[in-house]
Amino acid sequence: MQKDFWRDLFRPENKKTGNNILLALLIGVLLLVLGKTLFPTEKKVAEASIKEQTTEVHNYSEQDMEGRMAEILSKIQGAGQVDVMLTFCASTESVVAHEEKTEESHSQESGKTSEDLRKESTVVMTEDGNGNTSPLVLMEHSPQVEGVVIVAEGGDNAVVCEALSNAAQALLDVPAHKIAILKMK
Repeated sequence: MQKDFWRDLFRPENKKTGNNILLALLIGVLLLVLGKTLFPTEKKVAEASIKEQTTEVHNYSEQDMEGRMAEILSKIQGAGQVDVMLTFCASTESVVAHEEKTEESHSQESGKTSEDLRKESTVVMTEDGNGNTSPLVLMEHSPQVEGVVIVAEGGDNAVVCEALSNAAQALLDVPAHKIAILKMK
């Protein structure tokens, strides 16, 4: 019965019905292919939000760094309540994009050839949807930590002081001689 249905569907007298079914199948396949390319899937949207979150994680202010570090160090056994102060050798530095134009000109006067080299550098600007312009930032260098003061309730215990110092060195890449650990009153 199945074979007869398909055989009858493609007979010359049923050619129009067969062609309509094939056309509907082709349109369905085309819509499936175009649907994936034209409309973003949830996976792409999730990847974009993950990228935004990671950039936010790395843009801590100095107070946020101190607060997070105090929170982590207070979890060390015997440390108790902890306060942290960080000193920085410079503030955040942004590297902006520059466009350099070099012009070279040659002139020849009375048998002598002279060359003139002129360089021009301009900052590359970007414009947002509101018409505001700002320089294109290529990189941002976080400020470098120069010194650390840790005040802890367990600051009189040598084992706790060693653990706090090791943690600060690991977190901030600061040498031990630039870390001071004191007992909290």
